[in-house]
Amino acid sequence: MSLLRNRLQALPALCLCVLVLACIGACQPEAQEGTPSPLPKLKMSRWSLVRGRMKELLDTVVNRTRDGWQWFWSPSTFRGFMQTYYDDHLRDLGPRTKAWLLESKDSLLKKTHSLCPRLVCGDKDQG
Repeated sequence: MSLLRNRLQALPALCLCVLVLACIGACQPEAQEGTPSPLPKLKMSRWSLVRGRMKELLDTVVNRTRDGWQWFWSPSTFRGFMQTYYDDHLRDLGPRTKAWLLESKDSLLKKTHSLCPRLVCGDKDQG
């Protein structure tokens, strides 16, 4: 059972490695005019087919993801999201912080005073 759990934990890392290798392969510059082109036999090797297929798959996934999130990055949608976030979380942050600080100060003073010996701090009734 633990072997299966270790395999499942390693799966995301393996997928990430494959994705990075595919991206590196896709980002390689094409052959320049001054450099000799590979032989036709090497051009159609299994690895080049895998690289080509991975590039197609990744392009499809990237395009779909970009199209799916395009609505969010439009100025009006993003502005609306930020305005809602501000209204929900940040609008009254100043007064809430001030109240929290005063409450914390009062609580700390009460704790300190309760720990203080009577000879040093005196009685509360004395004024």
